[in-house]
This record gives sequence, structure tokens and C-alpha cells, in this order.
Amino acid sequence: MGDANTLSCPNCGGSIAAEEAEPLARVPCPHCGERVRSALSFDHFELLETLGTGGMGTVYRARDTQLDRDVALKVLRKDLGPEYVNELQHEARVTASVNHPNVVQVFSFGRAHEQYYLVMELVDRGTLDDLIQEKGKIPEEKVLRAGIEVARGLRAAFHKGLIHRDVKPANILFNNEGTAKISDFGLAGLAEPHGQTAGAIWGTPYYVAPERLNNAPEDFRSDIYSLGATLFHAAAGRPPFEGETASAGELRALKDRPLKLNVVAPEISPGTATAINRMIAPDPRLRYHSYEGVIAALEKARGRLLGEIRPSRAKPVLVGGALLLAAVAIGGWLISHRSHHPAALPQPVQKKSANAPAIDLDRNFADARRQLVQGKYTEARAAFARLAADAQNKQPLYDWAKLNQALAALLDHEPSQMQQALQAIENAGTRGFKDPQLGALLLETARRANTRTSITVADLPEHGGQAFSLFFAGLVDIDLERFDSAIDLLEKYLHRQPKNDFAWMAEYKPLAQQFLNDSCAWLSWRERRSDAKTPAQLNTALSDLRSLLPKLRSATIAREASLEEKTLAARVSDAQSLEQTQREEQQRALLAREMPQWNAGLEAFRRAAAVYDFESASKAVRTANVTEPSLKSTRDAYQRAADSLVLWKRDLITDLNAHGYNVALQVNNLQYSGIAGASATGLKLRNPYGFTEVDWLKIPPTTLLEASSAFASDADRKWRCAVFGWLIGQTSAANKLFDAACALKPSYGADRKFFEEPKH
Repeated sequence: MGDANTLSCPNCGGSIAAEEAEPLARVPCPHCGERVRSALSFDHFELLETLGTGGMGTVYRARDTQLDRDVALKVLRKDLGPEYVNELQHEARVTASVNHPNVVQVFSFGRAHEQYYLVMELVDRGTLDDLIQEKGKIPEEKVLRAGIEVARGLRAAFHKGLIHRDVKPANILFNNEGTAKISDFGLAGLAEPHGQTAGAIWGTPYYVAPERLNNAPEDFRSDIYSLGATLFHAAAGRPPFEGETASAGELRALKDRPLKLNVVAPEISPGTATAINRMIAPDPRLRYHSYEGVIAALEKARGRLLGEIRPSRAKPVLVGGALLLAAVAIGGWLISHRSHHPAALPQPVQKKSANAPAIDLDRNFADARRQLVQGKYTEARAAFARLAADAQNKQPLYDWAKLNQALAALLDHEPSQMQQALQAIENAGTRGFKDPQLGALLLETARRANTRTSITVADLPEHGGQAFSLFFAGLVDIDLERFDSAIDLLEKYLHRQPKNDFAWMAEYKPLAQQFLNDSCAWLSWRERRSDAKTPAQLNTALSDLRSLLPKLRSATIAREASLEEKTLAARVSDAQSLEQTQREEQQRALLAREMPQWNAGLEAFRRAAAVYDFESASKAVRTANVTEPSLKSTRDAYQRAADSLVLWKRDLITDLNAHGYNVALQVNNLQYSGIAGASATGLKLRNPYGFTEVDWLKIPPTTLLEASSAFASDADRKWRCAVFGWLIGQTSAANKLFDAACALKPSYGADRKFFEEPKH
């Protein structure tokens, strides 16, 4: 393209000043009125159409004429200051550092026509915002798929130490296959420990996390909130809070009372509603503690929605009237009996009612614990629920049953049932406890587990039953991916020696040890994984992870590891593909650079070999300085061939001078009876009157091949004759000689492949 500031009118040929015109704008010709399109290209990017306009500039569909592909070109407005240029450069650097299929890729950054531009991957099948505007509510499966894919992209960015800061429907784009990609990292920054500094709040009010409105420290959980609010809007057709306001204070108050997705959109499945509601929890500590947790929850909800995962169902707890009567009949006895043992569990009941046998609560409790230790979590959960029903108003047995029921639900991945069991403990309070400290311990354990609050030994009342609380809290921390805290709690539990009425708590130690081992192994692998940068290091990390996976007993950690294995495998594959592509490109470039030199050396070889100057032929290929592997291999093969030809000629000269070769020859219409001798420059032919010196080229090459073959008695001599036969094009004769040489000396087999290929 010529001067971008001056256009030529195709109608009248007059000049049109276009320095103030936007790209692709129609500029009227001052001479004839014809409207002419302004600048159509930025460097080698030819603009095709306008895709959208924002505050910083315009995004165009453009054709990369060098790589013959369509791209998106983001052009900064001319009137914006240098701070916006820096922001555009920042976006280019940040996004280019994240190579992931769910992140819109940035290719390059440049300047043309006094405007800065950013070249990006073209993703032109609309945004999530477009879908919301068009349809109101998005189908649940599509919402979940988009959420999973965007979470993967944000996770890839976070692995680079980045948080996005502006996750919203308009920044979620779809490609031809319907894959969601997160774009616009213009506000992205490093996920620093202290978060952002106080100042202006960036982002979109509907989706910005509450902590950012408070100028509180932010981290990746702020992006999880924004993604959750985005998915809420897509699934419900409305944002997750009531009211409109321009006040930051009022907005904070609204966000502290988010709507529940299952209330706003009751048709949404429970798994989806639970996952999104947790993502938009006002307190960041109550959100997911990693992207792996987000992805796992959304994938589980999607699997259930599509029928790939069947929700487990606890068997209904049926308590017959006869059992209730029996419980009432023995209640007074139990309370009286337990008044002497306030912390202990009820002893087996000996008295039976007239209508039903007495219930052995201790034995039922032991049986349920045994099922839990054996990994039969669903059965254990149902057994503890039955025990709790049988132990109504019998503390502490009721709380112990409910707490163990919550533990079984936790291990069985049934968070709603875990929450219900813990809530029952909170509802029961500390009434009916002979030991107030035990009641306070169980209540505090339930409260903290229900709110997913971290717990330490100092948080718990000092009591002999504290060991169970440490064990339970450790498993809750694993479920929330707080592995460091989990390890500390489980180690403390394993060092406790519960006694007397609490000796049963030691039964869970093998289970605790398994989870502790898994947590330590997982943290150790993650630490090594964080140091892996090169494809080789990533591949080693992947191999280590695949070795670790079969050893994991914790379903939570195994799920996390399995997801990481898929992600890392894709990254390793991408890295290997990229590395292979780079190697191939480097090899092609090297081949292109060295090919002229090799062609010159090969041509010199052929000229010298044609006149039997094999010393010069050998030197020609030997001095061809090539490093590209295929050229080097070919050069080395020609070098060996030339060296064989040098020896072939020397051997033949020696043999002819010693023995001669009797064969009728006709040279220049004269008859000769044989070859009497030879030198490097010619042959001595025998005639009736004496000898005649002739050039090597005067003798038919087939005669020279026959003569040399007649003297070839060993493998090396036969091989050299075969190479000469290859040189002069006597393929059949050469192959017979190659066969004979290889039969006598098999090591020649590898070199023979070169002579079987077409001449290079």
C-alpha cells in the first residue's frame, strides 16, 4: 500500500486527504464526491472488516498476508496517551506468555500509520455476552462446558502467576467448535501475596469480587468469583444480586447478599447450583481454594446432567414404631446409667420391650465405624444416620453418630448430606450433655466444618475427644485442598493415644495415615512440578505423576491428580509439538542455507569423478561444510564412495602393471590385444608393434569394471568394484558385486542402502 494519509479516487483519480480517517472508513472525494475506503492494511495485515469497537480502539478481522491466515487486529485509538500504549503492550506480553487452548492467543505487537496494534487469534463465533443478550438463559450444559473451559484457561494463566481481573461474559469468546476462550488480559496482573493496592476498582460491577470493592487483597479467588457470577448470569438470565446502583458501598452490600441460583432458577440441577453458589460466596475463604476444585465440581455437575455420573443415594432410614417404643422404654434407664459415665457412649441395652428387641447401640456404632474403615462410605453413612435416629435425645451418642455420618458423607463426596449432618449437630446445641466440654467440642467442630473454616488445636476445647476433631478437620482441609493444614492436623491426630471411652477413635488411624501419605506425596509432586519449565522437565513431572496416581487412596487427591495429569499431558504434548515444529523449522532454514554449498560440492564431485580424478572428487565432498543432518549424512556417504573409488583406481593400476589384462580392444579405430600397464593419467595398450599410451576416458568403462572385477578376490576389492559399477550406471553388475561383498563382509550392509537409492 502507498501513503496511508493520501488516497487516490478510483473514479476521478484525484487525491483524497485521509490522515484523520479511521481504517476502513469511507472518505468522500473532494473532487467528485465518490466515497473511498481508507487504509486497508497495517504492515502485512490487510484489514477485511470491523469486528467491534471499545473505549481503547477497534478490533478488525485482518488477513496476515505473510502466513496466509485470518487474525484479529486490535488497533489503539490515535488520541490515547502513552499509558494506553503501555497497557496494550502489557496485554500483549501477559497473554503471549499463556499458551493454552482456552486462552485467546496473542501473536505480535506493532505500530503502523502512527497507531499501535495487537495481533491476536481470530475467535469469531460470538461471546457469552452475545448469547445472553440473544437468548436470556443459556442451556445448563453449555454453561457448564464454558465454565470448565474458561476455568482451565484461567488456571493456565494462574500457573504463570497471573490473575485476569476482568472475567465477564463479554470476555468469553467461542470458536467454530464451540470451545470457550478467555480474552482481554488488559487488566491482568501478577498474583502477588499482598494483592492490589488501594485505588480505583477495575472490572465490571456485576462480576467484580466483593473484596475488590473493599480495596482488600485479591488473588485468584477473585477471578473464581467473577467466573461464578458470569455463569450465574448465563444460567439464570440475570446477575446474582438484586438492584442497580452506582455506589460502591451499596454494591458491596448487594454482593454480601448474593441470590441463590437454585432459588432464582429452580430448574438448574443441584450440583450446578451448589458449585456456582460456592464460587460467588462473599467471603473468599468459602470459595474453592483452587481451579482444580472449580473444574472438578463443574465436571461432576455436567457428568450428572448428561447421565455420565449417577448420584449416589443413601438407603432410606426407616424407623418402625416398635423401635421408637423400645427407645422410649429404655431411655430412662440409659440416662440414669450414663449419669455415672458422662463422657462415655451408652452401653448395650439388656432390657427388651414387649413389642421389639432392644437396640444394641454400641454394637451398631462399632459396625458403622468398621464399614467406614473398610471404605464402604455409602453403607457407613446410612448406618450412622440410622444410629442417630435411634439415639435421638441421647447425648453424646447422637452427636457422635451425626459427626461420623458427616465424615462418611465427606469421604463419599456428598457435600449436601455432610452439611445436613453438621447442621443437625448445631441445631442440637449442647443440651443433654453431662460433660459440657465435650458438647462444646463437638459443636465447635461441626460449626467450623460447616463453614469450611480452618481449624487448629488452639481453636478446640481441651478434651479427650479432641483427637476425632483433629482427624475430621484434617479430612475437611483435604477436601478444600488446604493440604499443609491437613498434614499438620493428621499428624497431630496420629500422635494422640485416645484412652478409655474414646479408645475407638484410634480405629481411624490407618485411614488417617493413608490420607496423610497421599497429601505429602501430592504436595511433594506439586513442588517438583512448579520447578518444571522445559519440555523434558514437564515430561519427567508427568511420568512421576502417572507413577503416583495408582498409589493414591484419597479419592479427592486422586481426582485432583487425574485432572492435573490430563492438563499436564496436554501441555507436554503441546510443548513437544512446538519443540518438534521449531526443530523442523530450524532444520528447514539450515537446509536452505547449506543446500547451495552442498550442491556446489556435489557438482564438483561429479565433474572430477567423470574424468576418474577420484582424489579431487573426494576432496570436493570432504570440504563441503554442512551441518544439517540429512545433508551431512549424504555428504558422508559420498565421502565413503569417493574414498572407495580412490582405492579402486590405485588397486587397478597396481594389478595392470603387475599382470596386465588381455582383452581385445578397439580405440580410435585401431585394434589392441590388451592392457599392459597403467598410471594415474593413462593406460598402456598392447599392439602388434609395441605399446600405445591412451587416456583413461578412451577405454570403455565396462571394460575397466570387468578388468578390476577379474582381480577382486576379497570383500573389500569386490565392494570397490561395485561402487565403480554404481558410478558408471552398471546397476546389474554393481548389485552382483555388492551381494558378493556383503556375503563376505556383512558390515557393508548398512552402507549399501545409500547405493540402492536414486542418485542424490
